[in-house]
Amino acid sequence: MKAAHLLLMLGLTALAAPAQALNIVLSNDDGFETANVRALYQRLKAAGHDVILSAPTQNNSGKGGSMNFLVPVTPMAKASRHGSVAAGSPGVGKDPGDADVFYVDGTPVMSMLYGLDVQAVKRWNAQPDLVVSGFNEGNNTGLINNSSGTVNNLLYAINRGVPAIAASYEGTEARAHTALAAGALEYEIADVIVKLIGKLEENRVAGQKLLPPGVGININIPKVTAGQAAALPFRFARMGLATEYQPVFFEKLSDSPLAVGFGAGVPLPGISFANASIAPPAGVTIATDNDALSEYNVMETHAIPVTVVEGVPQGRRSNEERVKIQLRGLLGAAP
Repeated sequence: MKAAHLLLMLGLTALAAPAQALNIVLSNDDGFETANVRALYQRLKAAGHDVILSAPTQNNSGKGGSMNFLVPVTPMAKASRHGSVAAGSPGVGKDPGDADVFYVDGTPVMSMLYGLDVQAVKRWNAQPDLVVSGFNEGNNTGLINNSSGTVNNLLYAINRGVPAIAASYEGTEARAHTALAAGALEYEIADVIVKLIGKLEENRVAGQKLLPPGVGININIPKVTAGQAAALPFRFARMGLATEYQPVFFEKLSDSPLAVGFGAGVPLPGISFANASIAPPAGVTIATDNDALSEYNVMETHAIPVTVVEGVPQGRRSNEERVKIQLRGLLGAAP
């Protein structure tokens, strides 16, 4: 009886044991000082993970996967977004108030790669177990993901063989981490992401990475008020095309209701957005996507869409075969 009781207790102890702590590089495209990323940084550390934060000095929304190739990162021409690092400071450096927080005066992917290629190697002498990008100020769904720095951080990480999660929140106001206080909504959103990571760790196969090779996850958390985030259901989704933000080039930004609303409605050319409620210029057709599984449409049901992402934009076999037929007589034999 005693032996059986001991085995039972050992089994219960194993079930109750916390998930293994992960080495995590955290980044975003809104800046290293934002309330969103710092709330997630704090919550990941509180969950026992070892976290390095490496993010841009400025809000770089919409920069996608851009990088300044073969261009040295020079001293900062202006202060960081929320002013904790002054103009003239080194273009790559450390937050003055936290030794685990780093900044890059460059694009989102540049800052994420700095965390991956420089600080992770210094810290762990290896790549991290996970890259987390976000959580973003505003959602990243459907076709807009091509231009999202948040999502492109994920893509570059998984193409490097590092599991990654991109996370966005539909309703966040842009504010500095110095505004965070106990009970802040940003902490509730961060807890949702920590919960997802914990479930992945709990169920992963022993000896394998957190996610399959070349795979990441894009999640979008719908707008909530205090106390609602923890009850949001998770739903599997597909990226699809549906999005709140469809980029459109306007010959005059003054013709864009959204640009006018943001104070950018000048009679000069530029990019603005259109959607189901904001019409594009005459003659312009915007994409439609009514698939209930598309991540934006799932989010609109007040659920959290979980979209599995692969890093290489390889066409499906059926599309390959159709194009091969159209190019018959031109393509040589496959090697």
